[in-house]
Amino acid sequence: MPIGAREVEVARRLFVEGWGGDTPEAPLQFMTGDVVMRDVVGHAEAMRGHAAVVKFWGASAGRLKVPPEEFFVSEDGVALTWMAYVLYDQGPDKGKWGCWEGMSRLEFRDGQVCLEIDYHHGPQGICDDWEAHFNARQKMSRAKRGEITGK
Repeated sequence: MPIGAREVEVARRLFVEGWGGDTPEAPLQFMTGDVVMRDVVGHAEAMRGHAAVVKFWGASAGRLKVPPEEFFVSEDGVALTWMAYVLYDQGPDKGKWGCWEGMSRLEFRDGQVCLEIDYHHGPQGICDDWEAHFNARQKMSRAKRGEITGK
């Protein structure tokens, strides 16, 4: 089945409402029960199924924002670039947002994500206000976006 606007919207919602949601279960509504997920930085082995995703991601619930920037569509799935922000709740940067850029590849089955592979290298900086940081990025050219990743 060709990928279209419906799958792009599911991808957008997965990142905004799912990964950016307030509960560990928030992303599951966009995923098949047997989803396979791989985070190349945070998890060496592929995670399989809802329970594994919740176990991996649950500690970040309510402290993570992952607004998408661009979507790329093929017959097999959607790839998207994103900017991730995690609120530090302890240490010297408590109350600030760690930020990093990444890209994900998604494949779909029956309108839900059945495969997600996230590509990123880890935190790139710190900002005080994730929304202001992201909005500033959106006003910049692609070439300039990498210049505002934090400190």
